[in-house]
Amino acid sequence: MPLLVVMFVSLVIFALFLPGATDGLNALFTPNWAALANPDVWAAAYGQVFFSLSVGFGIMITYSSYLKRKTDLTGSGLVVGFSNSSFELLAGIGVFAALGFMANAAGKGVSDVASGGLGLAFVAFPTIISQAPFGALLGVLFFGSLTVAGLTSLMSVIEVVIAAVRDKLALTKVQATLSVGIPMMIISVGLLATTTGLYFLDITDEFVNKFGILTGSFVAVIVISWVVAKLKTLQQHLDTHSSFKVGKPWRIFVSIIVPVVLGYLVFSEISTKIAEPYGEYPIGLLGVFGWGMSVALVVVAIIFTILPWNKKTKIDFDENNNEHTKITEVTS
Repeated sequence: MPLLVVMFVSLVIFALFLPGATDGLNALFTPNWAALANPDVWAAAYGQVFFSLSVGFGIMITYSSYLKRKTDLTGSGLVVGFSNSSFELLAGIGVFAALGFMANAAGKGVSDVASGGLGLAFVAFPTIISQAPFGALLGVLFFGSLTVAGLTSLMSVIEVVIAAVRDKLALTKVQATLSVGIPMMIISVGLLATTTGLYFLDITDEFVNKFGILTGSFVAVIVISWVVAKLKTLQQHLDTHSSFKVGKPWRIFVSIIVPVVLGYLVFSEISTKIAEPYGEYPIGLLGVFGWGMSVALVVVAIIFTILPWNKKTKIDFDENNNEHTKITEVTS
């Protein structure tokens, strides 16, 4: 998305010269040390980083299965992590510069005009665009490109389910895509047609991001580190085929520090959500789209895991074509 990157950088630079932008930047870069003692802040940070890096969704596992066996994983991981964090920092600068401008225009503080949630960026960037030259044209191009970027990001999430269904049930790629895509499209269109769809999405995003990703990652680390004890094998593979050696400290970090931190955050989040219902939403709504969705995802994952493989399924790895999902029928 070169067009989106160019426009995004241009908007951020333009936002820096808006009246009050420095107030927004001061709010962004002034540390609030007391907030570091709040587990909810860490849970939100972990959830955001896991989401933006596609960690805990199965996306990295699915995509890595398409790579060659001797791919430089640690080098690629460092590049992706640095690039992602840099772009997010740039986005934060643009958003808070716009919030500073909005606060300056309203005669309020930045904290008075800033509100968390799904719509923050969709308030800040329209504000920047409205002040920019050729704002109408720029707005169409920017949000059009943003829509395309969102759809391509959605493809990575859907690919996890499609690949799993295809491998497990021995379906063709078209069959698996239709089996997954049509129900998801119906649900999405149904939510779009309602006045409460954004609230449902907000609740589901909050619970799945906090519980689904953190809990799934916690369980995965425990299983790999202690149940099947494959962490040493993974470390040896990384050190053999990657430019950056992770060594034994990586195993200590993944097997001890990460489970302790994630376990504490999951427990803290559950306790907080029970004591203080999220977003002042009705309990029934939280029960269905929050707790209910979290439990449903776990149940579906367990069912799909224990579901027997189709007898026609045979997965080969084609090193030349870089494919792991080459499914053929087993002939007798």
